[in-house]
Amino acid sequence: MIMRYLLALTFSLLPCIPFADAWWELETQMNPDGKLLLIQKEWWPRALQLKTGEHFVLKSTYPEGGTMIIRREARTRTAKPQDMIVWILDDDGDLPAGASQGDTDSDCYIADYGCDGTVDRLVDYIDSNGDQIPDEMDIRYFEQGELRRAWFGVDLDGDGLMWDLADYEYTGDFFQSDPYGNNEIYMNKYNPRGGSWIPISECPFAFYDTDGDGQSEAVVRFSAAPLTFSPETDPDYANSQARYQGEYDPAMERMGVVNIRYSLDIDGLSSPENPLHYEMGFNLVGSLPYDFPGMRRTQPLRRAPKTTVCIPFPQAREVSGNYPAEQTGFSWREFEDGSIAIGHPSRPAYDRRWEGVFWTWNRRVMHNTGGPVQYWNMRREFMPGPSTRRQLYYSPVDRRLHLKGAVEGWVPVGCIESQEPLGEIRLFDTDRDGYFDRWEYFWEGEDAPCRVASVHNAENKDLTGDWASIMAFYNQQAVPEAIRLNEQLIAAIERQGNEFAPPVPANLTAALKQDISPDERRYILDWIREYRYWHFQKAAQARARQQLTAHLGQDPRASVELRKQSPSAWDRAVTLSRIDDAYARGLYDQVVEMMDTLKWE
Repeated sequence: MIMRYLLALTFSLLPCIPFADAWWELETQMNPDGKLLLIQKEWWPRALQLKTGEHFVLKSTYPEGGTMIIRREARTRTAKPQDMIVWILDDDGDLPAGASQGDTDSDCYIADYGCDGTVDRLVDYIDSNGDQIPDEMDIRYFEQGELRRAWFGVDLDGDGLMWDLADYEYTGDFFQSDPYGNNEIYMNKYNPRGGSWIPISECPFAFYDTDGDGQSEAVVRFSAAPLTFSPETDPDYANSQARYQGEYDPAMERMGVVNIRYSLDIDGLSSPENPLHYEMGFNLVGSLPYDFPGMRRTQPLRRAPKTTVCIPFPQAREVSGNYPAEQTGFSWREFEDGSIAIGHPSRPAYDRRWEGVFWTWNRRVMHNTGGPVQYWNMRREFMPGPSTRRQLYYSPVDRRLHLKGAVEGWVPVGCIESQEPLGEIRLFDTDRDGYFDRWEYFWEGEDAPCRVASVHNAENKDLTGDWASIMAFYNQQAVPEAIRLNEQLIAAIERQGNEFAPPVPANLTAALKQDISPDERRYILDWIREYRYWHFQKAAQARARQQLTAHLGQDPRASVELRKQSPSAWDRAVTLSRIDDAYARGLYDQVVEMMDTLKWE
């Protein structure tokens, strides 16, 4: 991967070599407005005579001209039947005699939808090192024959995979493309005034294989938009086709990074068997000018314009970690959402997205967030103020990693093995010291919380250093401890008897039988524990109240038994209060110890 990136960097540092005498570039040269018209080609009348599936081969008339194929094909992505003329240029001269189709190392494909003589798409494969494996890929989009924008792909792991195509355009399903390993895609807008590329929309989407297993453990998306765009009237500018496919706007001359999505695999389970295993993601909004060293990438083998604009691949993660965010959203995928199926094709209901884990358009709206979005079992935390660091901390109250500086958060719980909503958890930093100190637990259908935990001055642990150390702490200490304590506390409640521990909802117990991660297991156990404790508290407090008031009006002086029962009943009430306090603070070892002292008569 490093060698491939160094090769790409070498090309980016070369002066802009026009290659105006290369036959393949002369054949596809646009006019200054970015138009490329097939109707002007000498072979066009002959192309119109082709029937679907037919082709002819010809030689370019330019000096040292190579082989070209003209085909008539049926489009597959239209509601009504439509043909297209496809013009194939064998840029590297390796097309075998008699071939009816090009290859995917250094050939170019130009498609005219509807056979009207105007170009609609241009797909160009670039083999930089001559190993017959494409290293870069262009997908250029035209509107009425005028170039509007392009997707660029960079293969950094040597597998030659970049874009999944149909009808010579991106299918829209990047699961079938290559978000696995080290790879990069980005979009540029064509500036007809300068005949140049400018960054727009997703620039880049970069995927990082941090452990060398061929899968991605980190993903970054920069949203590029004019610095003057309006979050009120155009809140998803970077994801708007009307913007990136529309006409050039002079406001695009001052582009900025207005949103960054940065996701990570924290549990370390990303693998060929568990692809795209991201747990957490930052959503950052700000206004950083798009101006980075090395962002202008010149590729001599690219058709003009040869210089694209995109932040260098290694630098994207660094900038994400230090981006001057005006607001920060933090998302943690706790479990799958049974109401949707947006995951990998092998497990569509598992909700693992190639884009990572990202924000929502509900409650706290953050511009240029994009989609699709998981709702249920997704923890959201919101930091309204500025920051230049992505800092996490560990709370001993709920044994989770949180965004330091977040003032509020929420987790809708439900759609687990069914469509049933279960409840919600809300989190607040009431004293604005950077740490959550109030947790509210709601059961579905209840207007008021069933439980409130207010814990100030908890022994929160700031997590500093690299992601490897954070992963080690979370996976080796935090999660195993949370699972152990959950199981012990659930068992302690069940030892109190059926009166205090009615059956757990079947969907929760069924979820534990799935092939799930330790992190997901603790989430289900958390909610089973909460269900158990909720019922225990109601039943235990009712029993305690009954025992305290059972002998009202009787004179304890007259009976030794009465003098024993009253203090015993009060001791149980006191113990229940101490249990509730310890439970609120997450001191589950103490809760178990005290529960085992309860003796119900």
